[in-house]
Order: sequence, then structure tokens, then C-alpha cells
Amino acid sequence: MNGRTPHDDVARRFGTHCPVCGSALGDTEPPLDSETGRYVHSPSFRLEVDDSGGQREPGWRVTMLAGNYPPAESTAPPFNPHSVDYVYLLCGDGHIFPDATPAFHSGTQRHRDVRQRVDDFNVVATVGSPASGKTYLLVRTLNQSLDQRGYWHAERDPGRIRSRELAPLEALPTRTWIDQYNLTRKDGTAIAPTSDTKKSAAYPHGIMQRRFPMALRAIQELVRRTVLDGGQLAGKWGEGFRQPLVLRTDSGGHRTWTGIADLPGELFTEQSADRREARMLRSFDALIWVLDPAVAAGAARWMRKVKDPDIDESLQLGGNLRPGTVDKASADTVRVNREAIQNGIGRRITVIDGPIADAEGRPLQILVTISKCDLIHAALKKGCTLESLGSAGEVLNGAATFLGFTLNQWSAGRLRPDEGAARLLGYLQGARHAPESGRRRRIEQVAHGLLGHYSAEKEFWALVHDGGESQVTIPAASMAEHPQSLRVPSLDEHLDSARRPGTGDQILLRDLVMSAVGCGLSFALGQGAALNSMHQEPWLVMRYFLCSPLTTVPVARNDEQLEPLDPDQSFPPIGERAAGLTHLLLAVLRRARR
Repeated sequence: MNGRTPHDDVARRFGTHCPVCGSALGDTEPPLDSETGRYVHSPSFRLEVDDSGGQREPGWRVTMLAGNYPPAESTAPPFNPHSVDYVYLLCGDGHIFPDATPAFHSGTQRHRDVRQRVDDFNVVATVGSPASGKTYLLVRTLNQSLDQRGYWHAERDPGRIRSRELAPLEALPTRTWIDQYNLTRKDGTAIAPTSDTKKSAAYPHGIMQRRFPMALRAIQELVRRTVLDGGQLAGKWGEGFRQPLVLRTDSGGHRTWTGIADLPGELFTEQSADRREARMLRSFDALIWVLDPAVAAGAARWMRKVKDPDIDESLQLGGNLRPGTVDKASADTVRVNREAIQNGIGRRITVIDGPIADAEGRPLQILVTISKCDLIHAALKKGCTLESLGSAGEVLNGAATFLGFTLNQWSAGRLRPDEGAARLLGYLQGARHAPESGRRRRIEQVAHGLLGHYSAEKEFWALVHDGGESQVTIPAASMAEHPQSLRVPSLDEHLDSARRPGTGDQILLRDLVMSAVGCGLSFALGQGAALNSMHQEPWLVMRYFLCSPLTTVPVARNDEQLEPLDPDQSFPPIGERAAGLTHLLLAVLRRARR
């Protein structure tokens, strides 16, 4: 258990390269520099932890998994090799993977082999403009349950996704964000910006500095002695890429490690110093692109209806733009700067040889997520319609764009719909020799009908949050059209269908409806040109999500704290079910579903 694990065993269980940054992982021997005899880049490390039941500071031992160098271990307290509770693999840049977790096994299981394996890695990046609500979105999404309420036969469900316990070190970043979210609920303290510092728990360096500072120094010393330019690299060890927020799941015996990197919006500015991190986007399996309604050019027009005249305008804007930012610069300046970043992300995703576009041919999910849908919900309560949130015809064009490109994918055999989605797509397709003009009228008919139905604030909220069933009636307006009646399933029905084996690459009716409405709203947020380009790339899988992590419109109490605009509302418990967030989690775990 505490000796060196054979090379082929580590490679079989984890592969040879970190899925986050590409550094060495496990027993991979980095190439040697011919002149100095040093490794050209940092090897991987094993960290063993003697937690001693939490009664004292844990002991530790660090072993470099290349060469034959003696390990370093703690002396105060002394490391006890016979009392190891957790074992971690650290890649060449410090990303943390669980090698073994003896502390999780006791009783009849205490003699089982506790070495961890990963059958599949699933790496997801999240991008968006500063203060777009990414962290609130992720921390609530990761705490959604995929179990159906009132479902009594879960043990017989072959598609059930079960979460595995995280070891303390790999759980630290998520635990940090959970604690900060709970502070928002407790006293309104807003979560700090993602890009604050590379020494924070968002990076491997910060995690090790917080929990095992002497082990960090031992690793840095090994890097300094054994790696080319080690003196310079040792000081930067663990600062290259953030430690992802991790979910480890089991579905039908298939174990998947899902890491979600919460990237700062500043990464996409021309002045960003982290361009290497941006380039790693091309190796990820999915990209969550968070759109912020509050910074879109046309949002000021309809957000005026949401304002409370009895509350200072800067506090209301600060609640959506981040507390304290409106005092330091005018609201218009903040909006314009963040809108430029939001628009820049769209341009960089689509350009050839950009961070993503040169990966053409490898299927990639683009999960376009509209955060702060509580603002849109509040606007609908004040009499707005979904189509009025954009300029004339903009929202309708976006919804029709998604339906049209989805129809094309289905016609070409690249898309598998469920029964309800297939029925709707079949209506849009019409007869084999139907003219294109008739097809277009049907697409616009359905798009207009969906937008009209979900302009009712209760129906919109059922899609975003409550998860209730909807009965959508779509009238006909020409001879080429026929009235349509859609029963959009409840969230629990959707979960029942989505968890069946083999459904990971399907589009279900509730997905189709949410994506059509979401694409329309994304066009209203200024992303029409970028999204239209993305939909024309067959290797991109486009889906849209409507989410509200805080569920109610926040305002700034001061430069650091938030509170609900409606005094009768409160921010929700972290695990409270929300339909849009659950949809998003299902999409994130697509590779984990069996």
C-alpha cells in the first residue's frame, strides 16, 4: 500500500497525462535534458497522509514518481506509514487525484483494495464575463440531486448516477465555495471574484499551502533539484491551472472523474497573462458559456421595469454587477467593459485557430447558460414578453435558429430525439417534398408559440426552477401550418427518461424546448452572430440552459453584501432543486451516464 505502485497499474487506472493541464501523471518518466541530465518538466508525486483521526496535525510523506529519489516526510508530527488514511496523486503541476482512501473503509470492508480507478475523465471549462454568476451557478449545480422524488425502486435503476465520496484534499475547492455560498445565505457576503489570487484554494499551490505547507516546500525542493530551470519552476509549481471542482460518479459500475474548471472572465481579455490556460480549452470535453443578462446592451431598457423606486439605484445595480463595482466606476462603464468580454468570448470560440475552433472534428459540447434568469422572471411579472426583451424579431430569430439547425441535424442522422422531440421535429420537417418556405413557416410558428407560452411568468419559472409539467398550445396562422399541442414533461419525468442507459447523446423534448427558448434569449443578449456560426459547425453539440442560482433578484446592501430585492424572499439552500440547474448537471455528466 505504501510502497511504489507498479507503473502499468497507475497508467491503467489514471492514464499518463493530467486531463486538466497535460502534465505528467503517475509513473510517467519525463524526458531528460541531454546536457544537464535533469527532467525537462516536472514529474508527478504521491502524497500520503496520516490523518490520525483528526486528533492532531496530519503527518505526510511525499514521493516523486520518477527516478529513485528518497521520499520526504514530516517529522513534527512524525509520519506513520502504518496509519495512512488518504493517498493522492499530484500531477506535474499539482492537480490532485485520489489514489487511495483507506479512511472510507471499515468493518467488513476494511481489508478491501482501496486503490482508486478512473474509467473515464470528463473535463469541463466554465467561462463568462466577470461577475456573471459562474461560481454561484457551479456550486449550486454540483449540489443538485439526480434522484427522482417519490421514486421507490432506485436500487433497480441501471442508469442511476451515484456520487462517490471525495477525499478531503480534492474536496477543498468545492468545500471553500460551499462555505462562501452559505455565507451569502447567512449574512449576504458575496462570493469573491474567481481571479483574486493564485495563492488561493482555487489553485493546487494554495491548497497545499493551506493544508500541507511543509510538503509543498519538499515538492518545490525536489523540482528545484531535478528539473531543468528548476529554480524558476519550483516557485510557480501548482500555479499554472486551477484545481477543478470535482465530481466522482459511478453509473452501472463505470467510474467517471468529472472536473469543472471555473475560469475567470478576465482570461479572455487581450491583456490576459493566462493565455496558456485559455489554450487548454481545446482539450476539454465541454464548455459552459455563462451569459449575463445584466450586461447586455439592450438589458438596461427592460431592467428599468424591475427596479424598485424606493431603493437606491446603485445598490440595485451592484446586486447584479457585483457589490462595490458601481461606486468605483459608472454603471455604464462597468456594463460596457463586461459586455465587451462577453462578446469577445463568443468571437474567440468561433475563430479558426482560436482556443476551441482548431479542435474541429472532435465532438465538443457548448452549454450556453443564461444566468440570473430571476431578472427575466421579474421583467415578465412587470408585463414584458420574451420577444420584447430583444429588438424586433431578434428573440424569434434565435429560437427559430435552434429549431432549424436541430432539424437539419436530425434530417442528416446526426441527432437522436426521444419520442416527443421526434414528433415535433417530424412536424417541422413536413412531407418529403415540402417546399423550404413551408418548413420555415412551421419553424417560426413553433418558435413564436413557445415564446408566447413561456412569456407567462409562472410557465417560465416552471421551465427555469419549479420543474412542473406544461401543456403548450400553438395555433396555426397559415395554410402551411397546423395547430400543435405539446406536453412538456415535468423534471421528474425528464430525469426518468434521461437516466435510461444509452440516452446520453439524445435530445429530449424538455431539452429541445428549453434550448429553443434559451437560444432566443441568447440572441437578445447580443450573441446572435457567434451562435449562428457555432450552429453551422457539425462537430459542436449546442444546448441552452435557463438558470437562476439565487432564485430571486439580489441588491447590494453595501460594498460587500447582497440581499433579496423582495424582502419576503430569501436565497435558497444550496441543494434546493432547480430545474435549469438539474438540466445543466445532466449535460455536464453526459460522459458519466451509462
